[in-house]
Amino acid sequence: MGTLKNFLRYHFGKPNNERTYLEMRHDYVHSKRRSVDMACKVNGFLNPKFKIKSSHGIAGDLCNAEADRICDQIKSNGYYIFPNLLNKAIVDELKTFASTAPVHYLIAEGDNISYSKESVKYIEANEISNRYQILDISHFRHSKAALDIAMDANLLHVANNYLGAKPILDLIIFWWSRSFQNVNIEETTKELLKNRSAQLFHFDMDRLKFLKFFIYLTDVNTRTGPHVYVRNTHQKIPAYIKKDGRYADDFINKEDGANVVEINGKAGSVIAVDTRGLHKGKELEDGERLIFQLEFANSLFGNPQLPGISEKFKYTGPSEYFESYRQFCAK
Repeated sequence: MGTLKNFLRYHFGKPNNERTYLEMRHDYVHSKRRSVDMACKVNGFLNPKFKIKSSHGIAGDLCNAEADRICDQIKSNGYYIFPNLLNKAIVDELKTFASTAPVHYLIAEGDNISYSKESVKYIEANEISNRYQILDISHFRHSKAALDIAMDANLLHVANNYLGAKPILDLIIFWWSRSFQNVNIEETTKELLKNRSAQLFHFDMDRLKFLKFFIYLTDVNTRTGPHVYVRNTHQKIPAYIKKDGRYADDFINKEDGANVVEINGKAGSVIAVDTRGLHKGKELEDGERLIFQLEFANSLFGNPQLPGISEKFKYTGPSEYFESYRQFCAK
């Protein structure tokens, strides 16, 4: 019940803090999600979802019945792969943007892994890390395609129906991943980088409930870092998960190997994922991978460090949905 009480305090004006955030993560595991689910149900009454009949966007024309069908598949498996790819011209624009925008890269200083203080253009980055990310959101203003996708009506529609509450866009990320093949680092440092790069199995729990959309902007196969998901683990915490943290491949494959799925796809693939289920990004054996990720949450209760946003973009969508984009957009 601790998470429900903390959520209600937040809803009626008390700010997030580290203690309530960590308590939510603890409750998620040790109450087998019951306390978190109860808070989600109450949030649905306090913040009821939009009444969306249809939408048009990157998935085409989407009626409410089709949006519900997509949500049913996510509820069943934990993820949904949209059948159509993004237009190649849009993929190329996004890839060019992410190639030339300044990125920060993960580096190791002893046992501490953090992003570099200096930024470089990705196309000029040497083989010095396995992850390069656009940290300064102000650069997104230079990509109309990125902003259009962030406010895509289909994504809002699916998130709205899946979350059962008005969705809130609370995360926009571009990041490149590379193989360790040409990076000269010690094995212990490699494991630390894999951990920080989410290349070990884990579950996300920054919010009560959320839906992530991953867009592959490079071709992704088993050697170039597919998203790996353990089916059905979003429905309830498996008995073999006793604590918050990272889990090795051998352990997960032994306990639940039959449900481990690699999600490969061509550039332009769009995937909706409930990452409260166990998942990871597979370590790249070669090549590089670029992902554009959006996240919609049912509430900003949770991690007090997110969203840390100072830049605002012009909102161009229907006025009734503005609240969903308030973190990133100004009227």
